[in-house]
Amino acid sequence: MARSRKLRITAAAVVLAALAAGSISTTASARPVAEQKAAACGAFFDDFNYSSRTDPNFTGHDCSVRTSAGGPGVGGATCAASNVSFPVVDGQKSLQLRASTNGTPGGTTHAQVQQNRERFFAGTYATRFKFSDTPVSGGDGDIVNQTFYAISPLDYDWEPTYSELDFSEYLPNGGWGETGPTDFVTSWNTYQVEPFDGWRKTDAMRRSFNGWHTLVTTVADGHVKYYIDGGLVGDHTVDDQGHNVYPRRPMTLNYNQWFIDLTGHPGGTNVWAQSADWGYYAKDEVLTPAAATARVNEYRFAGTTHADTISC
Repeated sequence: MARSRKLRITAAAVVLAALAAGSISTTASARPVAEQKAAACGAFFDDFNYSSRTDPNFTGHDCSVRTSAGGPGVGGATCAASNVSFPVVDGQKSLQLRASTNGTPGGTTHAQVQQNRERFFAGTYATRFKFSDTPVSGGDGDIVNQTFYAISPLDYDWEPTYSELDFSEYLPNGGWGETGPTDFVTSWNTYQVEPFDGWRKTDAMRRSFNGWHTLVTTVADGHVKYYIDGGLVGDHTVDDQGHNVYPRRPMTLNYNQWFIDLTGHPGGTNVWAQSADWGYYAKDEVLTPAAATARVNEYRFAGTTHADTISC
């Protein structure tokens, strides 16, 4: 997979991050109350129940909407605050990120929401995410990336503590050498900007993921394990050359939708949307996908729309 990381530096430099959001059924877990209370410490949960991107509850949760230019994505494009909203999607309050293009860099906008501190490392990451195979308006064909990931800044080429986990990079129209819908999960060691060269381990699922899916990643004991809808799709320790791809420093958490390039643009102005229903992180704890879902159910059954006890 030939992928330039050049434009990721700008985003990392302004402290890339993204807030996870979501929902699921409201059936309470049967775990004992004492165990439920213990699980609440060292955790992050957001149900994305906000009125708008300027809602003080949203901004007060250490979240921000990116408005700067730079990567990832098409050079010359910008991240537009207006591309971020919190509509009801399929019955659930959700984070929605839109991206639009008319086929020119100046007519292209991306979207990114950021959780602003580098404090996500070992443990379990989970989100319920809606991928889209077609735009909400305009023609199909754009090379768009719908993504959820954790990342640290790249301080310089081949920086040895650089860390990045791409929990999902969904390309509904292909890209990076793929010609059809593909979802990538990737664990990075490090890279250099130009000419691009990097060390990483990746797995590709070459099929449509249109619609809602639950993404879970566990980071523990030297392994990064990726699950989609409960099925293991990647278990990463080292890349093909033996470089360790387990993260080496805390990261930020990010939601992002961006166009890789404009080669597939069919004409006119096209608008794409991705949605996140909920997000959850358990610090230093390995959970099965079912257990992560049960934790989310507990928060929602209790009426909790946001929790952040990572520091306890």
